[in-house]
Amino acid sequence: MTGLHREELSRLHGEGFCFPVELLSREEAAEVLRDVRRYEEIATRVGGVLGHHWTYPKSHLVAGWADRLVHDSRVLTVAENVLGPDLLVWATNLFFRKAGSPGELAWHQDAPYFGWEDFHGRTVRMWIALTDTDRDNGTMRYAPGTHHGGIMPHRYRGSGVSALLRGEEVEFDVDDETAVDVTLAAGQCSLHFPTTIHSSGPSVSLADRVCFAIDFIQPGVRPLAGPDSALLVRGTDGSGHYDLEPRLGEEFDPAALRAFSRATKIRHERLMNVMRAGRTAGAAAGQAV
Repeated sequence: MTGLHREELSRLHGEGFCFPVELLSREEAAEVLRDVRRYEEIATRVGGVLGHHWTYPKSHLVAGWADRLVHDSRVLTVAENVLGPDLLVWATNLFFRKAGSPGELAWHQDAPYFGWEDFHGRTVRMWIALTDTDRDNGTMRYAPGTHHGGIMPHRYRGSGVSALLRGEEVEFDVDDETAVDVTLAAGQCSLHFPTTIHSSGPSVSLADRVCFAIDFIQPGVRPLAGPDSALLVRGTDGSGHYDLEPRLGEEFDPAALRAFSRATKIRHERLMNVMRAGRTAGAAAGQAV
């Protein structure tokens, strides 16, 4: 694995995303998928913090397959091509779209919910397909070039249950004709920036779609609204903005579960503060109008 080509980097910076990026073999992706299913069973059985938060944001601190992926030299080479030699894993996230699921996500950006300062050009999400992804199984869709606009306002479009399930929608008119479906073979990945507008649709497939996302950041990205933690996976951290997480030793052992619980609690509390601050700012703006 030699990392990204110049054309791929150019597309990432120009359009806010690039894919497909070759990463794992189809056989390796299938093996990871089997481990993910086992992880799901264990998390469900254990319950507690792990049972509630097994998909996000710290599976790499407790599950061996996730730890191996965030340290895989092919993964890190791609991330380094984008961000440089000093890399933190800020979060890991499992995305499932069940076969035939009507669920979908509204057009949105990730950045408003992460509470970062000085993050432009210094963070990237790697979305690794553990199954094939296409329009039929509700794959992600990108709105090209939208990362150039910075963080945009978001709100719920509608007040019913369906609107709540779809999530907040960015206040930007996405041209559906130019939207791009993220079509990947198992083992390939896509990259996008946290201000790139994206969505996902319902599934009409007979098979599940499963993807694993890794959020890489440079150490200089500062967390707002409270302390945070991250895992140093390459280079050095000269900023001290994050409590550095320990690398997993034995999966699911007491030390791993303690590290997972602590990091999850820190992240949950900070992001709740970010959301409260956003709601307060939105309410004040509404009163001013």
